[in-house]
Amino acid sequence: MQWMPTEADIKQLSEINISEQTFRYYLELFKKNDWFLDLNRPCTVGDGILRLNSEEIDRYIALYEKEMVKGRMAKFVPASGAATRMFQCLWEVVKLGGNQTLQDLKKIGHNDAILFFENLKNFAFYPLIEKKCSDKGFSIDEFIIGKEPLKVLCEIILKDLEFGLLPKALIPFHRYGSELRTAFEEQIIEAIPYLRDGDNKCRLHFTVTPEWWKKFEETLEEVKLKYNQYNLDVTFSLQSPSTNTPAVDEKNRPVRDADGRLLFRPGGHGSLLANLNKLKGDIVFIKNIDNVVPDTLKTLVVKWKKILGGILVELDNDIRDALDTLNKDPLKGNEKAEFICEKWDISLPHEYASTRVSEHAFLFKRLLDRPRRVCGMVPNVGAPGGGPFWVNEKDGSTSRQIVEKAQVDMHNPQQAKIWESSTHFNPVDIVCSLRDFKGQNYDLHRYTNPNAIIITQKHYLGKPIKVLEHPGLWNGSMARWLTVFVEVPAETFQPVKKVTDLLGPGHRE
Repeated sequence: MQWMPTEADIKQLSEINISEQTFRYYLELFKKNDWFLDLNRPCTVGDGILRLNSEEIDRYIALYEKEMVKGRMAKFVPASGAATRMFQCLWEVVKLGGNQTLQDLKKIGHNDAILFFENLKNFAFYPLIEKKCSDKGFSIDEFIIGKEPLKVLCEIILKDLEFGLLPKALIPFHRYGSELRTAFEEQIIEAIPYLRDGDNKCRLHFTVTPEWWKKFEETLEEVKLKYNQYNLDVTFSLQSPSTNTPAVDEKNRPVRDADGRLLFRPGGHGSLLANLNKLKGDIVFIKNIDNVVPDTLKTLVVKWKKILGGILVELDNDIRDALDTLNKDPLKGNEKAEFICEKWDISLPHEYASTRVSEHAFLFKRLLDRPRRVCGMVPNVGAPGGGPFWVNEKDGSTSRQIVEKAQVDMHNPQQAKIWESSTHFNPVDIVCSLRDFKGQNYDLHRYTNPNAIIITQKHYLGKPIKVLEHPGLWNGSMARWLTVFVEVPAETFQPVKKVTDLLGPGHRE
């Protein structure tokens, strides 16, 4: 049945700046059955992934540090995600609704909750819990030994301290003596050694949600006071409601909420391409908010940030040289461009072999003059998430892509086998070059694969629904970028998806 908008629908769409045409386009996307990618093979060391030797590492660091002082560098961190899932084990205890003790949880088998409570004193935010409990007339030991129900302690943590509501960025991850550091602060501190220019300026940008904007600003002022020897240029932006997407039922009909309004959901991290585009940056690092390390590991992380940045600088220099030569001497430029494609493992245009030599310069210009990125990859240890693959394109060529599992037809045995044979994992450790060689920013929307959407199954009010995500920020949104994959140490990747991840060795001083 075709969607027939009501007056209320039209008004709602207008309020969030989504046209009827765009809404209908979204509905059509749900009907597509060819949005899965066609995997060719996983990228591996020597076949799509670089592994560096010590001499190369030293050279790339020196190259990066030479450019760093010029003020070209910035960092972009998606930080709007709530900590709800991070504290899922505590929400589950609240949902039990009874007066469960730690012994009761052990009988039921709530392992993450058990691990949380048994190690409560080892979390950075323990002093905050202890104080809040004291303010309410409780001792934490009363909860641990079973005198008071754990549900009450969970509600103190989730609601009174707002850990179940706060953005993950504002949760204290690490403790240094009496000092607590949030993920937000750790991202800033980590970035100073590889962003600081000749004027001590460090440029960072965080995407946030409207309800927590003020809290981020207040936290930033506290951080600036602690590190006033640096010029911290930190900015924020919001994910636009116009990037939200509709939910549909199993028959691809729009779902409505309890008030009869069209149900929209955030369009995934691909929505943030607009924020990155507006940033107008030059060389920009991208990193997930929850992938931060304590001070003991920061030296290693900074080292590899500089290495990835140095590789990007050399890639930029090579391409700039090739494009300049192509403009002055096409035949010589063709030779240089071929060499660069071989050096960086860039697939030649599919029509290259069938075109005249006089046309090769045009093909190389089109191939090389686009946004570029260097992505760190860690050895795959079975963690959920995407990885690096060679993907078959519709024109017969192949390209390097970061692929999420939801983009793969796992019902196809061949595709599933390729997915399972992946050797590396995407930690979202990316550095991007966003300007052309005239100093103008690319319009990043021109280099996406609009068909690289992700459709997933969810539930709403007890009924199954389908939800649509835009091409992911480092997946389909960067599908037409020039991409280089580099193996980085696993120790540089310390994500916190659930609160008990903070108990791992990568988060202990």
